[in-house]
Amino acid sequence: MNSLHTRCTVVNSSVIIALAEIGLMGIMASLTAEVIIPRAVYEEVVVKGRGRPGSRELEELVHQGKVKLLASRDQALVKALHDPLGLGEAEAIALAIEYNCIVVLDDRIARSKAKSMGLKVIGTIGLLRRAYDKGLIDKNKLIQALKQLREHGFRISDEIVQEVLEKLE
Repeated sequence: MNSLHTRCTVVNSSVIIALAEIGLMGIMASLTAEVIIPRAVYEEVVVKGRGRPGSRELEELVHQGKVKLLASRDQALVKALHDPLGLGEAEAIALAIEYNCIVVLDDRIARSKAKSMGLKVIGTIGLLRRAYDKGLIDKNKLIQALKQLREHGFRISDEIVQEVLEKLE
């Protein structure tokens, strides 16, 4: 493994869209030394999703060099994972393995698959919690972000919200 990538994060489309919907896409690049976006995710969010949340923001982050756009070299693995998962999720998991990165996924099946392959997995809520821990957002902004995610249709149980808030104390 390339030691340059030990502090990297591979991010899937649902996370990008969710952060864009609540105006917090900017925190992504501040949370880790390197953010990797799979080509399939870029295609989904920027090309096919033109005009939708996250499209403009992701395109700007790539253009500014704040996130790195990569395709997995292990296309056999991507194809094998693509059966139960979306192409973006499959490529995110493959890249996280290739570069020894944390992978950020929200889909339950994708998270389970990534964990079974030995990857460290977090989701949108985990990113928000890390932003809070690093002082990028305060407690009120975190609470507001969780509320806004729910308003945008992001499924977060009351238990998870309560758990996040209790850990802040």
